[in-house]
Amino acid sequence: MLERLASLRQYSPLRSHDDSEYSKPNGGRYLEWFALRRVRTALAALIALVLFLSLTFIFHVPARIHPLNDAHPITIAEPGLKINWTDFAYVQYVTNGNYLCNSLMILEALHRYGTKADRIMMYPEDWTVPGGEEHLTDVSFESRLLAKARDFYGTKLVPVKLQTFSRGDPTWKDSYTKLLAFNQTQYKRLISLDSDATVQDHMDELFLSPSAPVAMPRAYWLDQPFLSSQLVLLEPSQREWHRIEEFMNRDDSGFDMDILNTLYKDSCLILPHRRYNIITGELRGSDHSKYLGSTAETWNGSKVFQEAKFVHFSDWPVPKPWLKAPDALREEHQPKCVDNKGGQVPDCTDRDLWLRLYEDFSERRQVSLHNWSFRHAQTYM
Repeated sequence: MLERLASLRQYSPLRSHDDSEYSKPNGGRYLEWFALRRVRTALAALIALVLFLSLTFIFHVPARIHPLNDAHPITIAEPGLKINWTDFAYVQYVTNGNYLCNSLMILEALHRYGTKADRIMMYPEDWTVPGGEEHLTDVSFESRLLAKARDFYGTKLVPVKLQTFSRGDPTWKDSYTKLLAFNQTQYKRLISLDSDATVQDHMDELFLSPSAPVAMPRAYWLDQPFLSSQLVLLEPSQREWHRIEEFMNRDDSGFDMDILNTLYKDSCLILPHRRYNIITGELRGSDHSKYLGSTAETWNGSKVFQEAKFVHFSDWPVPKPWLKAPDALREEHQPKCVDNKGGQVPDCTDRDLWLRLYEDFSERRQVSLHNWSFRHAQTYM
């Protein structure tokens, strides 16, 4: 028994990796550990340096955004960076004399406010554009206004075939022509502006927005989400034009704004409606939370319209400003004065602003036409 216990005590301990015949002396193991630690420290420092340089590059180098068309990328501008403004343009489209007058007013305003971008006007290909030496008395009223857009405001004239559709209100049957802007691939970026509006400043800064095939503001006055096509920032390309052209030929295509909403509702860059897309009807309401974005901010009509750059006339059943409204209709639907407490004089700021917008449009329209014969001008006043 004792011999057996003695034999059990004569065990050999299991060898670990460090106890093997290949194990290093204590001093060697310390040096190896120290070397590995230095390697790990160096790797950590290298990784930190790479991260630092990457962040520095992201925040201090102009951000490259994807090409606007197949060949020409654009860079978001930094202070001092030279911009080729001939890559950009404001675009108008006209289908009849009324809207030609309106577009001329838009072009005049952009010229007056000193835009650096080009201006182009798409017009029906069967209209005649007079040459520089041609007597304007011998051409049509439309031809004279085209010549004025070209000669007074530096507008580039682009003849197009009108894009029409027979569904819905015939008033908008030629509105698909607006979508031809996507085919103006001589430019990297265009701003399309509806002409039943007032421009109160240029919007050149929008050309330097982050890249997207389409950028639009929201139709903030609607209850359901919808994009407003009154102002569209777009990147012309054959790819996008073919998509739109294909959709235009569908039976369920709808109006031009329906096409843009269907194709771009999930990819559109959203522009702020404040400053770029207020409607005159905002002055007629009492609840401005949709425009302001909250109920916490106090409405100040004078401040809002002073900062607005693009104001769209939308006051149904009041007609557009180039059509004279009956006095009774205008008085019924114009903004109401707000009674002040304590017997003070009622606040009529919004009403006065609204009336002034319509008066200003009418005055500028007459000035725009005063060089032409009274007989023709009367038709479009």
